[in-house]
Amino acid sequence: MFEGIRHLHKRKIGIWLISGLLPVFTSIALLLFTDFHHHIKLLLLLLCVLLVAVKQGLGPALCTAIVSLLCFNYLFTEPKFTLVMNETEDMLALGVFLFVALMIGQQTQQLRKRIEQEAATQQALQRVEIEKDREILRSALMSSLSHDLKTPLVTMIGATSSLLELKNSLSEEDKHELLSSVMSEAQRLERYIQNLLHMTRLGYGGLSIDRQTIALVDILQVLRARVLKRFPDANIVLSGLASLPEVNVHPALIEQALYNLTENAVKFSPEKEEIQVRCHSNDDWVVIDILDKGPGIPEELRESAFDFFNTLGRGDQHHAGEGLGLAIAKGMIGAHGGQLMILDPLNSAQGTCMRVMLPIAG
Repeated sequence: MFEGIRHLHKRKIGIWLISGLLPVFTSIALLLFTDFHHHIKLLLLLLCVLLVAVKQGLGPALCTAIVSLLCFNYLFTEPKFTLVMNETEDMLALGVFLFVALMIGQQTQQLRKRIEQEAATQQALQRVEIEKDREILRSALMSSLSHDLKTPLVTMIGATSSLLELKNSLSEEDKHELLSSVMSEAQRLERYIQNLLHMTRLGYGGLSIDRQTIALVDILQVLRARVLKRFPDANIVLSGLASLPEVNVHPALIEQALYNLTENAVKFSPEKEEIQVRCHSNDDWVVIDILDKGPGIPEELRESAFDFFNTLGRGDQHHAGEGLGLAIAKGMIGAHGGQLMILDPLNSAQGTCMRVMLPIAG
């Protein structure tokens, strides 16, 4: 506490010293190095007052004005090197100088107060907006948890209960179907929890961007294999890989972002419909277009499609757990200095084009 008081005291002394010494050094410089007319010298001293008023406030500005007046009187008015003035013109000039300096100090003080009040009001509004966003996110999180956690748990409990209670009367085919549903819902639950973890790390800046310079084709081939493992009947077509430049990215994060986008494309497209992953590059960017044949995303919903927990249904289709994937993909791509946007498909075809842009390495 005492250290803080001493620091504040030293700072105040420093402010007043600067306020007094600035016009002294300015006046000496004008005396030694210039031959300006008196009104130019007064304007330069007035500039000193303005600078101090803007940076330090009314009190230090008045100090600068008074010291400026004394310096001008001592160094530039006749008789020089005294505080006596013989010329009425000099007296009038210094009177006007002092009046203008006082006006500048007062107006600047009012402006500083107004700016501080506006800044405080803006901060208060931002706090209210942040709290509002938190409440919306909290509500969305609770809604998502109640649906995306409860639904697979209920399914797994129902299937395992049936296996336990009816194991002697169920056929092998029925048992296999129930076990498959348990496995499917467990995998869905695991994906949802992973997305929640990614979301939390994005929100709190916990993602470590350990970049590597890597050929994008390697990431895309791993991506395709991963999607086919999850969706064996998916028809993923990669194109434009031959001439792609290298990118400086965290491979696992970019692969996860592209996986989220490709997974959505598969879910919303008719079964076995072709999902195209087209790549090309220009001077600064590698561009990856992921095109599906689903019902598309209306233009008015595209901006909000990347919001956390914005569960997007396209047409009559709806898939649980999609309120995180797009938001996480955008966050991961943005963390690399890239961009993610939703475009209309080429040639006005049905579906959606997710465009990913990543900076070229180097």
